[in-house]
Amino acid sequence: MWISRRLAIQRDRERAERGIVSSGAGGTVDAGASVNERGIESYSPYGYFANIPAGEEIILIPSNDGQVALGVKSTGNDAKCGEIKIISQGGACIHLKNDGSVVINGGFTVDSEGRVRDEL
Repeated sequence: MWISRRLAIQRDRERAERGIVSSGAGGTVDAGASVNERGIESYSPYGYFANIPAGEEIILIPSNDGQVALGVKSTGNDAKCGEIKIISQGGACIHLKNDGSVVINGGFTVDSEGRVRDEL
């Protein structure tokens, strides 16, 4: 009986869960989920680097070295399906659009032919 209880507890720890970042710096975060953890490593696609600010919702998954942060919940984004939008906490923005254009900070646009348009 104690073995089945122990296995059930172990299985519960092996699931992904949502957490809220309490602080972050240097590629790690402190977050609260079923337990509070410090120094959780944060993973991103190659070439993307970010320090996740406090208050963001993240997905935590178990690894052989403890929990890791897989990603941040995407909310309030006006990007269409297939587009990519990179936004900093301070409001800087790069929007890669489906028509091949790149919009920087909402006003400076480079079209799919490489021509610059200033929409301000």
